[in-house]
Amino acid sequence: MTIFDDIKELVDVPTAARSYGVEVHRGNMALCPFHRERHPSCKLYADHYYCFGCQAHGDVIKLVQELFSLSAIEAVKQLNSDFGLGLDVDKPPDMEKVNRRRREIAERKAEKARVERMYDTLYKYFALLDRYKIRYAPKAPTEDIDRRYVYAIHNIEYAWYLLETFNRTDTEQQKDIKLEVDRIEREYKRCVEEWGEW
Repeated sequence: MTIFDDIKELVDVPTAARSYGVEVHRGNMALCPFHRERHPSCKLYADHYYCFGCQAHGDVIKLVQELFSLSAIEAVKQLNSDFGLGLDVDKPPDMEKVNRRRREIAERKAEKARVERMYDTLYKYFALLDRYKIRYAPKAPTEDIDRRYVYAIHNIEYAWYLLETFNRTDTEQQKDIKLEVDRIEREYKRCVEEWGEW
């Protein structure tokens, strides 16, 4: 593994882009720093970037090279310094530091995936209840009330409350409702299995 591989492993493109002043929007779409534009056309992936406007593309090292007109090794030194990676560019890397940094990155990615899964679970449950509430609402006073409608009416406010609470809290507070999210996930599956999505 070379120093270039280490840098690419330790610093992802969106993080580097933000650090160097690139304006990043939702979905990691950015205003391309290599041509003038008013709407984001540059997609920042973890390991590379691609501009749909000017076709600029590359990895994190290429991004820094292009932003600051540096050679590849100068870009590596810049990233190493700016992100405090502690890699010695002139000798083999300290594998303990590299491995610690890799673990930190893996933990951050796992945490992000966990938070996204929790949000998806809460949102899917709320959306299911909303569909039940709309689709199975009685059309006339004499019509029998569907149990899906009753279930939705009884649970939709709580589902909305959980979703809103989750959106307004930080990562530590989101961990506190993990057990409830797990219960909601089981409940969502039970509803779909018993009544379907409609």
